[in-house]
Parts: sequence; C-alpha cells; structure tokens
Amino acid sequence: MIHSNGATFPFAAIVGQDLMRLSLALNAINPSIGGVLIRGERGTAKSTAVRGLAAVLPEIEVATCAYGCAPGSLNVCEDCKEQRQNGSDVEYTTRQVRVVDLPVSATEDRVIGTLDLEAALARGERKFEPGLLAAAHRGLLYVDEVNLLDDHLVDTLLDSAASGTNLIEREGVQFRHPSEYILVGTMNPEEGDLRPQLLDRFGLAAEIRGDTQPAIRAEIVRRRIAYDADPAAFLAEWTGASAELQQQIVRAQELLPSVDVSPEMLSLIIHIAIAMGVDGHRADIVMHKTASTIAAWEGRTEVTRDDIRRAAELALPHRRRRDPFTPPHLDPDELDQAIQSFDASRQASGSDAAEAGMEKRQMSATGEETVAASDQNAGAPTQAGAERQIDPDSIPESPTVAAHERLPMTRPRSGRRTQHEVQGRRGRSVRSRHMKPDDPPDVALLDTIRAAALRGIGDGTPSITKDDVRIRRRMRKVGNLMLFVVDGSGSMAAQRRMQLTKSAVLSLLADAYQRRDRVGLVTFRKTDAHETVPPTNSLDLAHARMRELPTGGRTPLAQGLDLARRVILRERARDAETKPIVILLTDGVANVGLEPGSDPIDDAMRAARRLALDRIPALVIDADRRRARLSPLPDLAKSMMAAHVRLDALASGELTSLIRLATA
Repeated sequence: MIHSNGATFPFAAIVGQDLMRLSLALNAINPSIGGVLIRGERGTAKSTAVRGLAAVLPEIEVATCAYGCAPGSLNVCEDCKEQRQNGSDVEYTTRQVRVVDLPVSATEDRVIGTLDLEAALARGERKFEPGLLAAAHRGLLYVDEVNLLDDHLVDTLLDSAASGTNLIEREGVQFRHPSEYILVGTMNPEEGDLRPQLLDRFGLAAEIRGDTQPAIRAEIVRRRIAYDADPAAFLAEWTGASAELQQQIVRAQELLPSVDVSPEMLSLIIHIAIAMGVDGHRADIVMHKTASTIAAWEGRTEVTRDDIRRAAELALPHRRRRDPFTPPHLDPDELDQAIQSFDASRQASGSDAAEAGMEKRQMSATGEETVAASDQNAGAPTQAGAERQIDPDSIPESPTVAAHERLPMTRPRSGRRTQHEVQGRRGRSVRSRHMKPDDPPDVALLDTIRAAALRGIGDGTPSITKDDVRIRRRMRKVGNLMLFVVDGSGSMAAQRRMQLTKSAVLSLLADAYQRRDRVGLVTFRKTDAHETVPPTNSLDLAHARMRELPTGGRTPLAQGLDLARRVILRERARDAETKPIVILLTDGVANVGLEPGSDPIDDAMRAARRLALDRIPALVIDADRRRARLSPLPDLAKSMMAAHVRLDALASGELTSLIRLATA
C-alpha cells in the first residue's frame, strides 16, 4: 500500500513525542542516516506519525521510468542506463516522496517482485513485475510491528538496505533494480525484539511512552476528537503549520552540505562511541550525520555539543545491548559522564600545554639574560663546542582522548529457528512439486512449462495440462514455543527450591533468546492456574515476570496442566506450524482437585494423559529432594509421554539439550 498526501492525521498536530518526531524529520532531511526504529507501548501515535509524515515530505525529481530514478545517480534501472548510454534524454517529472507499507503478512513475491505470469503464458515474454521494494525506491518503507516480520523477509531487507539494490534470481530470470529507501519500523517491545543484524541497520531508535502530564493528555484527546468529528476542517486548520514544517525540511536539505563538524566535535563523537562500548564504526558515522542534520534543521552551519548529545540519544540506545534480558537503552547519566570525561581530558591536555609553554618562556628569558651577560662581557672567551640543550620534559605531549575502559560486551549469536516446509505463500521458495487439489495457486512457472514441454516432445505441440502444473515448495523458520508451567506453591518456597527453579528457567530463557523461540509462562498456586506470560517473543517480559513470581499456598497441579493444554491448542489454531513443548517444574505435591472432592493426583494424571493424546511434547523437571521414591512425578511423566529429570542433577546445558531433543 502506497501512501501520499491523503487524509491522515497531520504530522504537525501530534502532541509531544519529541524524539519520535525529530528522528522522522531528520531522516526526511538526510536519508543517508539510515532510517529509524520507533519502540513504544500501544497507543502512542507511532503509526500515526509515520503516515502523517507523508503529507509534509517535499516533492522530488524522478525519471518517468517504473522506478523513479534520480537525476545524476549511478544507481538507476536498466531503462535509464540504456538511455544514458545511447545519449538519449531521460524524461523527468516531480512527485511527492512516497510512504510504502510492508505488511507483516506480505509474501516474498509481493516484497521483491516476481515474473509476470500473464506475459509469460500469453506472449512468452520474461517480464518482471515489481514489488514493494521497487515502489519504495527513494521513499519510505514502513513496517508496522517489524519485530513480527518473517525471518526470510528480514534477510531480504538486510540485503537491499545494505546494497541499495534488489537482485532477483528465480524462474530462470535474473533481474536487478535500484531500491534505496528510508526504513521506518515501529514495534511494541512486549511482543519481542528484533534480530541484532536488523536492529543495527536502523540508523536511529526512538523509545516513546505515553505522556503522564494531564494537560498534555487532555490536548491529545481534544485534537483527536476534533479530527474524528470533521477531518477536512481539522486538516484545513493545520494546513499552515504543515506547510511551514515542509519548508523547514526543504531549507534544512539545502543547508546540510554547508554544515561543518569541527575536529573537536569529531573527537567528542569518537570519545562518546568508545565510552559507550558500541560495536564497529556505524554508531560514530550515524552520530556525525545526525548531529549535522540537527544543526541544519535548526538553521545553523556549526555542530554544537548539544547537537552531538541529542544525536547520541538517538543513535546509541539500540547498539548497546549487554545481555539477552537488558532492553536497548542509553543511561543519560552515563552519557553525561562520558562528555564530562572528554572535557576533563581536554582541560588536562590544555594545562600540560600551558605549563610547557611557561617553561619555554622561562628558558627563553634565561637565554636572553645569558645573551645580555655575554654582550656585557664582549671579549671574554667562550667555551669550545658548547651548544644549547633542550629539556625533554618541556616538550608538550600531543593531546589524547581519555576515555573509560571499554566494558566487555558480547552479543548473542543470531537465533535460528527450525526450517520447516510450510503451506501457503509465506516462506522462501525452494524447488517445486506436483499440485494437489487443496494446494494454493502458488505456481512454479518455469517448472510447469518444462513439464509440459517434456510431455509434448513427441508431437511438437506442447500445452499445459493439469498434470503439468507445479507449485512452489516453501521453507520457513518455524518458531518453537516453550511453555513453562511453574509450581508457585508454598511447598516449593518452604523447601527453598524456588530459587533453583528460577535459575533453571532463566538459563533456559537465555537459550530461547539465542534461538529466537517464543516463550510463555503458566503458574499455579493456591487454588488456580494463571497465564502469567502469554506466548511472546519478548524475553525481557518473561524474564521480569519470572523474577517477580510470587509463591505460597496449595498446589493445583491439575489446573496448571489443563491451562497449559488450552494455551497450546489455542496457539496451534493460530499457527498450525507451531512446534510447542511444555516444561513442567514442580515438586509434585498436588493437593487441589479440579472439582470439589475430586482426587488431586487422579485429576493431574488425567490432565497429563490429555496432553499426550494431543501430541504435545513435554518435559517434567522434578524439584523434589526429599520424597523421590514417593513422588507421583515419574508416573505423571509417563502419562504425558515425557522425560522425567531431576532439577538438581542436571546442568543448564543438559536441560537445553533435552528440550531441543523433545522439539526436534
């Protein structure tokens, strides 16, 4: 879907969210910054801001080709390149910058483009049908809920964002076209994080939250109600402010080439990057570009310390992840300390230089007195071979950037889910197969034509029949779902086993982070079970809930197993390719039945058998230390068709191996 100047809430009318609005405006001025990731809770105008930006973006000059190539650019389509080589004049026109939506459910063909079936079958032409990456060239590519995007589409975005081109090789056809765009993504951190590779590709990151000031919240409500009541009147009211904002963007674009970053400000950028412990050099480059753009945005040609500080607030948070459970952040106090340490180092270097200069002046004065004395003693003999010696201590050292020792920082390896053949059009195309009656119409054109040609060799008149049709086989990384079912009863807490249980779960969560698994948490205590964490990719949320897990009360084991089964069946209904595993951590002291008067152990056994009948893989981790022989957990595990292991007898590595084996 392509957005232009349509009836959307005006960008200029958005209240608050200064970091988000600034980051979007800076990318509109200077696309080389590399896009922006907007992280925030629901209902904070993330999508509204991105779509509203389209109305204030200035017009650009584009070629009349299918891709809107830029005048003077070397990255152009084949048609424009051929016209230039032939000496023909390329026709240009103007249009507004586009904002192109990339839906989370988009297929690979829709994103990168595909072969035109009609042209191939009717006229025998190999004609390329452009996708969303072609439409987004020289515009904004907007991905709402970017953290939920399929991995194979993320790989495609990484390739095109890095090269500025989209290369398609399929159906015996190779095609290339320019694809330079500003990548804008929005996400709710509670629904999971991004792969580190994609996270680093965003030039800037803005963390936003709902405003807590009553006056600002009231103004937000008033403006939204006014817009919903009469959109045309509201847009007319904000026409002047929108036009002024557009002119400010144009002026900043014209001023940007004249902005200067002094050597001192560049040293400050480098110092901050080192002190903050970021990987690589992309952070330094992005800070430089962002600080320059901020200066141009405010009508200045000199970058100031405040520009660099604001640039660091946008360029560094998502590049400083310390461990799987620490969300991307930038501590303002730590940033201030880095700037103060830079000032201290500069002052120290200046003091050393001043002291050295004073010593030089003293030496010079001493030399003048010596010359004067020698003039007064003109005829006196001089010492043969005497020459002036330079004190090495008087030579000033070259200034250096003093910085804190860089903290060791390791980034977890990229997760890899299980490759699985999937139905439908989602997933990467690999090979083909015969079409079945219930298959979707995802035709592998080249293989279909080849099958028809081979069948028709004898009479020389090949034609496509139903038996010739081949459809694509698609592979997708299918996420595992690890559902922790944790006993929070008083018996767990009384015997001090909950600490060991939490440690085991946290280690398993770290493994789930590396493998990009989804996790959920069901807890049972007192008389009922609760879905403490619905299945999510947000390991931060699961980690926080696990640490805050309350304990105490009786042990409704049957209720915990029953709720776990309902959660798994619900997730399977949403995505039939989900690969779940139930990980039960308990001491087995079941003392609450499903019904008043029912036997708690019998109820737990029936709930366990229902899990086995639904073919839900499971692992029972026994936290009991005292009553191993009397524990019902071995029989419970047998009813669940699950492995039964002792918690205190296994290292975390062995636990993760068992889980991987169960989900294989």
